[in-house]
Amino acid sequence: MTWLNRQLWILLVSAILLLGVFELTSLDIWLVQYFFSPELGQFPLKDQPFFTSVLHHGLKTGMYITGVASIVVSLWFLKKSKDTFTLRHALVGILGVILIPAIVALLKHLTNKHCPWSLDMFGGAIPYTGLFEVLDPLYPRGQCFPAGHAAGGFMWFSWAIALWGIQPRLAKFFFYGAIFFGLLMGVARMAQGAHFFSHVLWTAWFAWAIGIILAYCLKALPNAECHKGS
Repeated sequence: MTWLNRQLWILLVSAILLLGVFELTSLDIWLVQYFFSPELGQFPLKDQPFFTSVLHHGLKTGMYITGVASIVVSLWFLKKSKDTFTLRHALVGILGVILIPAIVALLKHLTNKHCPWSLDMFGGAIPYTGLFEVLDPLYPRGQCFPAGHAAGGFMWFSWAIALWGIQPRLAKFFFYGAIFFGLLMGVARMAQGAHFFSHVLWTAWFAWAIGIILAYCLKALPNAECHKGS
């Protein structure tokens, strides 16, 4: 089985698991309710200074600054290289850092899903709807799915995929870094009432899928596949 086929199977199985676990159970609600205070009628960490300044704004800014830095450094190295093999892999990382947050931001505008803090069960006024349920058009549109801040961490998956077959150690660094920062930023926003946990995991799914699509389109797949058509 090729690397690409393995990834497609992983995406398919993980999508089925995400749908089964979160759409057929109340796990999302059960998890986020631990951060909600019925006495206060709100999420206490929503305006907590450390969560707001560091885990929300600070990490988001830091991720995008380092993302831009990775693009600049890559372009500088590519100026000295005429190797199309290296160029294609670098483009996977560069475009992924740009497209993953951009596509997630676009999806947020299209999916019409609200944050937990807007729902009637958590002090808001909007009824809860599942992923495939349609909200009554009388309610204002939501923009909370997928998780935008988590995308700032998961965007590093693109560099993991780009380097998978040529720099395995560096690829692992980006892979585990993407998981760490994606989950940290996503769960922090979940604790503030901005997302359900499924939002965070689906963002990781979208980020990985986008990275694979880029690698396929740019003929930069790992192992022997990436040499085809060179």
